[in-house]
Amino acid sequence: MNTDYETNTPLLAYINNTVRYDDHQVILLNRRLYPDETTYVSCHTYEDVAVAIEDMTIQGAIVIAYAAGYGFGLAFEQKPDAKGDDLKTYAKTVYNRLLSTRPTGQRLKVILDQCMNEVEAGIDNGKTGDELANEVITFMDQEVAHADNVAAECGRNTAHMLEDGDKVLTHCFADSALIHMLMEAKRQNKHIEMYCTETRPYLQGARLTAHSIQETGTKVTLVTDNMPGFLMEQGMVTKMVTAADKITLDGHVCNKIGTYQYAVVAQHHNIPFFVLGYEGPDENSPDTSQIEIEYRNPDEVFFARGVRTAVEGIEGLYPSFDIVTPNFVDAIVTNKDIFAARNIRAHLT
Repeated sequence: MNTDYETNTPLLAYINNTVRYDDHQVILLNRRLYPDETTYVSCHTYEDVAVAIEDMTIQGAIVIAYAAGYGFGLAFEQKPDAKGDDLKTYAKTVYNRLLSTRPTGQRLKVILDQCMNEVEAGIDNGKTGDELANEVITFMDQEVAHADNVAAECGRNTAHMLEDGDKVLTHCFADSALIHMLMEAKRQNKHIEMYCTETRPYLQGARLTAHSIQETGTKVTLVTDNMPGFLMEQGMVTKMVTAADKITLDGHVCNKIGTYQYAVVAQHHNIPFFVLGYEGPDENSPDTSQIEIEYRNPDEVFFARGVRTAVEGIEGLYPSFDIVTPNFVDAIVTNKDIFAARNIRAHLT
């Protein structure tokens, strides 16, 4: 069992096991290879980080954001003596490059905005690139520690929504909050079983989700992406839990493509759908008009882990996310509390 040696907790339960800064490098767990291989990628420039996000070496909305934040700090190590307006122009270039990697990501923009605010204030105070690098890296270390606590609290709050004997469907990889949810459910002596979708075309569910659930000692059954409706109709699923890449102030949930159709079918069968909301909604997204759905390279749907599965001469389409309206979401659970979807704005008060 591949666990964190200090906590005896599954490796992916903590963000700093997946992304960290060390010796002038951003170190990323290669989630395209995990769990078959536990391999880390060293990024020496912010462009290296950007490419690692784009090619999905690093996956998951939360860890992508922190990889980008460390990449932002790393960028200023390449301009150690720079100051003033030149450094401010450079900062905007770095910000735009990292932000462009996954335009739908809520936490990505939040972290990069915070980093940019730190940097602009430092530039106005005459600080050099080297000084700014140190400040951003220190800030990110604090953010990662905070994020681990947020994930644990979100998971614990969600565990209280589960009942002994529940069979829970999840889609894609909900990251560390899902792991903490299952660990807390065990502490509450609740017997939970999980179904997870394979999540084409990168198979995050088959690799990351299934493996992490298994590491908690929870029974997990893998299904293909076209099976959840059948499972629900057959009474094999009692609850559905996913994360969200973005939550609007009016309660819309943007998550991995496929979530919308599962939510609709879940409501038809009176199956509660809970969203792991981590730190709550995006303050800058009052509604869905602020959401840019990322369309990835359509050629990616022709392949599964490097093997072509489609015939030649056809077209592909790959929207990465879809949007679930609030009426299909029974609750959004954050590190603070449990909210009705349309009342998620209350998380901010």
